[in-house]
Amino acid sequence: MKKILVINNDFDTMILLKRWLENKGYKVKFTGNRQAAINLIKEFVPSLILIDIMQGPLLHNIKSYKKFESIPVLLMTGYTSKPLDINLAIDDLITKPFDLALLEAKIKRLVNNNVEA
Repeated sequence: MKKILVINNDFDTMILLKRWLENKGYKVKFTGNRQAAINLIKEFVPSLILIDIMQGPLLHNIKSYKKFESIPVLLMTGYTSKPLDINLAIDDLITKPFDLALLEAKIKRLVNNNVEA
């Protein structure tokens, strides 16, 4: 079973994503806490990290671990009208509100391309 870690400060968004992803057959864990995220990655070893842009600084910490650099990252953002600083280590991004079909396609592509998963 593919595993997804959702990192987001918005509890309602995390709950909705968790339920939706579990219905799609993924094992899901979530957190809004930066230190908990690092610990969850270590013990859960996700196939994909779905992270909110507001947690962007955490990406540098995650990708600094050699063991985690191959885990794909899908960035969620509500910023659509101004350019993003995509110097973050992301594999794809999706804007809010989500088009669920697009979100599902992006997730499938990323977890299926992750040979470490």
